Amino acid sequence: MSMKSSTPGFTSTSEKHVSVFVHGVRAPSKQNLKGFTLIEMMVSVTIFSIVMLIGVGALLSLVETNRRAQAINSVVNNMNAALEGMSRAIRVGNTYHCRTSSAVPSPATLSVPQDCASGGGQLLAFESAQGSRSDVNDQIVYRLNGTQLERSLQAGANGTWVALTAPEVSVESFEFFVVGSLPQSSGNNIQPRVLMKLRGSAPVPGGNTTFTVQASVTQRIIDI
Repeated sequence: MSMKSSTPGFTSTSEKHVSVFVHGVRAPSKQNLKGFTLIEMMVSVTIFSIVMLIGVGALLSLVETNRRAQAINSVVNNMNAALEGMSRAIRVGNTYHCRTSSAVPSPATLSVPQDCASGGGQLLAFESAQGSRSDVNDQIVYRLNGTQLERSLQAGANGTWVALTAPEVSVESFEFFVVGSLPQSSGNNIQPRVLMKLRGSAPVPGGNTTFTVQASVTQRIIDI
């Protein structure tokens, strides 16, 4: 029976596959080491950055679009509120007087019915539901003054005008079309009605927005 001696500095054949233990823990061999290379880390970070950039860009675009939509909605609501208030007052009023100029005449002139059928008017006056036809100083008057829509509750007297539109809203044109305001005794057989047409613009995030609003009102009191 032969025996192999172990010489210092040499490793016997039976010791080639013996794992090395350090303090009771098996040291991993080079074949078992796993991880990411530098190139793999750089590629991963690059892809993540691109995805995040696209996501943040889309989010900022949505925020800007929402701000613009809210601004436009605020402008439209302001104009609708102004026209709705005018429509209610005109509907229950009477004795419509339309003029092609925004210059305010005397209260006595405003109390006389007058149409603006062929061309758009710039001023509209009428007797309110609570007014008295014997009082020429209580007519409601609407007009376009510069870029603001205004109202007077005292026949257009100085110091009685109130703006109906927001300062940031620029009204470029406002026209009244009135038919049937003359009394039946003059041969009129049309129920009084008013068509209002408004066009303007307002600043919003990203630029300006333009709008056109129309409203048609028929006098509630039967006058034919």
